[in-house]
Amino acid sequence: MLHRLSLRVLPQLNALVTDPPVRKRKRVVMLAPGLVAFGIYHLLKPVLPLSDPLVLLGLSGCISMLAAIWAFRQGRGVTLRESWRQDGAQRWAWLVGWIGLVYSIQLSLLVLAILQVFVGYNFLLHPEGPAMMAIIISCTSVTRDAFEIGHVQRLTHQGVVVPTFPDGEALRTWIPREIAVIAKWGALATIMGAVGSWLLFRVGPLELQPIIQSLLVPVIIASIGLMSFFGGEALYAQNTQGRKPRTWLSSLWFWMWPNLTFSATYFLVLMGMTAFVFRVEQVPQAGFIAMSACTGMLMALYTLFLGWRKSYEEHLVGIPESIQRCPFVMGMLQNSNTADPLPSLTDAKVGHGGLVN
Repeated sequence: MLHRLSLRVLPQLNALVTDPPVRKRKRVVMLAPGLVAFGIYHLLKPVLPLSDPLVLLGLSGCISMLAAIWAFRQGRGVTLRESWRQDGAQRWAWLVGWIGLVYSIQLSLLVLAILQVFVGYNFLLHPEGPAMMAIIISCTSVTRDAFEIGHVQRLTHQGVVVPTFPDGEALRTWIPREIAVIAKWGALATIMGAVGSWLLFRVGPLELQPIIQSLLVPVIIASIGLMSFFGGEALYAQNTQGRKPRTWLSSLWFWMWPNLTFSATYFLVLMGMTAFVFRVEQVPQAGFIAMSACTGMLMALYTLFLGWRKSYEEHLVGIPESIQRCPFVMGMLQNSNTADPLPSLTDAKVGHGGLVN
């Protein structure tokens, strides 16, 4: 779900996809796939064994892949053939495979886990309601994100500078350069998540642990995520003017969203995978500890990267757009001084008059 975090945390991407005309059109686009998914579910319910979690997840992924293609086309504003020619097979494979299929399955597991843990509505006992909600909610969310990604892609082809495209390429380029810092924060988050989960077993009996762990483990991980985000900002600011100060209110808001929200999301997705893919009826203590450790490690990586990338983009804003659009000048800036943070622009490639990561 890094693309979702990037679209909301990184200021330039957030500004592009939350522009009022874009939001208005996005709401209209999101209506159709949800209704279609509802119709497909009822049409295939007598034919497919949708009480089987794997069949349900497969159907949810297939519907969402089609929704992702359609929504990306709406945001992109060109025909599918033209988009394939301009954007390339790699971008389309990522969109359909990761956003359409993998992301949809994650969201379906999230819905099933929420219903089981907090509502007591177990898909394995009462499949129809949870199955329908899992398909519709995941399809609608994929439609929203695919439309936003298509809109961003359209703007890059119009010459708008998009330093960080939300496909994870910037993260993959960044990891080898900062592996020591990532290992430090990742180890801290992993240990704190595991220890916190272990301590929570002293709070209540085993049958209440799904609720206790789902409510309190994300609180621990979100706190670490907030610190690692600030650590990412400080990591970039070492060679710049320094990190911008934050108010307590803004820090609290950022702790709640996205740190707490996505910590709970990843934890519940793992719970859904354990319950409905691996069919574990009662998760043991070791299982909760492992899920907490994995969630902590993932959130530490993402928040550290987003803190670094946010500072990078804020620094980039200070460079006149006329210079950003000139490959020759930007190339000189990239190679002028290895101590300057601008060499991180090597993450980007020049295309269509702008920097497209």
